[in-house]
Amino acid sequence: MLTSVVGVVGAQELRPQVESPTDANANATVAFSDQTTDGTSVTVDSVNTSDGGFVVIHDDSLLDGEVSGSVIGASEYLEPGQNENVSVTLFDDVPGATFNQTELTEDETLIAMPHRDTNANESYDFVATNMSDDGPYVDNGTAITDSANVTVEAGETTGESFVVSGLSAPEVVERGDALNVSATIENPNDEADTQTVEYRFAGNVTVREEVTLDAGESTEFTTSVNTSEVASDAYIHGVYTREDGQPAQVRIVDEIGSLEVTDLTAPESANVGDEVTVTATVSNPNDFAVEQPVQFRFDGALVETRTVDLDGENSTDVQFEIRATGPPGTYIHSVFTNDFGQDAIITVETPGEGPPADGDDGDDGDDGDDGDDGTDGDDGDDGTDGEDGTDGDDGTDGEDGDDGDDSDDGTDGDDGDDGTDGEDGTDGDDGDDGTDGEDGEDGDDSTDGEDGDDSTDGEDGDDSTDGEDDEEQTDTPEDA
Repeated sequence: MLTSVVGVVGAQELRPQVESPTDANANATVAFSDQTTDGTSVTVDSVNTSDGGFVVIHDDSLLDGEVSGSVIGASEYLEPGQNENVSVTLFDDVPGATFNQTELTEDETLIAMPHRDTNANESYDFVATNMSDDGPYVDNGTAITDSANVTVEAGETTGESFVVSGLSAPEVVERGDALNVSATIENPNDEADTQTVEYRFAGNVTVREEVTLDAGESTEFTTSVNTSEVASDAYIHGVYTREDGQPAQVRIVDEIGSLEVTDLTAPESANVGDEVTVTATVSNPNDFAVEQPVQFRFDGALVETRTVDLDGENSTDVQFEIRATGPPGTYIHSVFTNDFGQDAIITVETPGEGPPADGDDGDDGDDGDDGDDGTDGDDGDDGTDGEDGTDGDDGTDGEDGDDGDDSDDGTDGDDGDDGTDGEDGTDGDDGDDGTDGEDGEDGDDSTDGEDGDDSTDGEDGDDSTDGEDDEEQTDTPEDA
């Protein structure tokens, strides 16, 4: 397509604001067709110039008024006349221009514009001279252009070196511990390939492997270094392929001290549902940087872990935000590092009720029920053993006194009843002297004196009943 007066891109009219020396005899034409490219170059079908010059490729920012900034490629110097199939390299070797890419990465509309060699040095200086030299061919003050839709189709990639990325290794290792290293190895080619991957420590290869990857495939390369025989010092190590690699620095030390914790601060109480801020100062006692975990625990349970990276002999404040979820009560919370930590106590309260009443602890008073053991005083009932006084019944032996004819003596038997009061009644045994009364068998009636047994009841009134037996003894003289 040829445009000699107005260049049209899509439906937009192109009118670049370019000052160019007027030469009524200078003229040009350009033809630029839609095409597919690998993104590194384009081909202009034909360029015809009266005075020679260059064909320049602009991106579509030209439509927004960006003139010199839209230049992404320029041809070699072209002799006057017709030039066909002119190849223009993109993003390379344009004097005065800088680029942040090396090829087209997506489909785009590009614009071809013939430029003059106004300073006759056969070098394209339009950008380098801030558009003062080598301006475009124009017709009636308008640049002559043609546009094309360029489709990017990447060419097949083969023979490229495997790529190394994502090297992972500690910056500090305690002497004797393993130095664990990993990296991602990728095959950028469009076909499978096998290449060598190396790990170097202090410049020396310690691991070499042959790695086979399909097109576009990646894998993780891992290795480990035993530092037991490595002197404490700083070293360079890394993973390398044929043309790529990632180095890093590692420091081997005799001992890595734990981060320390001081100045834990937090409120002493909070309501259920409140946000609580806990702050502690974490210090690095080592003279080198370390990265270590810092934990926050509530009532023993792990709530959050932070990774803290501190330069040697530096400190920082670590802050945790927690919500007091309850239930109401008193809790212990802590900030811990590998070897050190600090604890604090917080009381969680129900809003409007204050802290839990200590009086609840009074439930322990239930132990006072042990006072029931005082019922052992019932053992005092053993005092009933005083009833053993009934042994005074032995006084019944005084019945033998009934054998005395002298009934009066029998009345003395009444005294035997007193024996119930005391065991002295056993003195009644003296009644044995009345054996002479054996003649009066009726005296057997005096066995009623056994009623004296009733004296075991201790009821003195029973003695009078014995008197009735004496009345029966009045018959004894008649028997005589």
